[in-house]
Amino acid sequence: MQNLSEQGSRATELKSLLGSLLAAGITTLLLSQRGAGFMLIFFGFFFIPWLLQSIYYCIRMPAQRRVLIQKILIWLIALFLITGIHLVRHHHVRNQAQDIADRVQHYADQYGHYPPDLKSISAPKEQQIATPSGFYYGFPHDHEPGAKPELFYASTYVVFEVERYDFNTRRWEHDYE
Repeated sequence: MQNLSEQGSRATELKSLLGSLLAAGITTLLLSQRGAGFMLIFFGFFFIPWLLQSIYYCIRMPAQRRVLIQKILIWLIALFLITGIHLVRHHHVRNQAQDIADRVQHYADQYGHYPPDLKSISAPKEQQIATPSGFYYGFPHDHEPGAKPELFYASTYVVFEVERYDFNTRRWEHDYE
């Protein structure tokens, strides 16, 4: 008889975890998209008070401790997954962009001027396939001889911001416009 009661309580426990698992999965899916990293701040508005309340309930209600700790772990794993996906994406895109910037600078050092477009710089065949089309390279409309080109790509965290390469300082800058 006691076995049935234990199974029933385990089923109830799993049922309460299913909601958290489903919500954390959907949240992870939505917030890990390119350009959606800024929405983590809104996630924090709900997550931090919930986390503090759950910790309080863990201390005050020992019977609920196991379920609450599992829910906290589910949401922390979701948060780390979202953050990890954004960091890996940022690192990958930045490496590709840096390679393009290096090849543009190498072309300029070799020929004395910057290439007119990205087709002028050669890239390995496998890299051409893997490089997304989200990079922009060009000159200002009123460019004078010897003008520096513009190279930028859409930020991987925030949808309307860009990462811009400064050919004078040879560094990447985050542009908020």
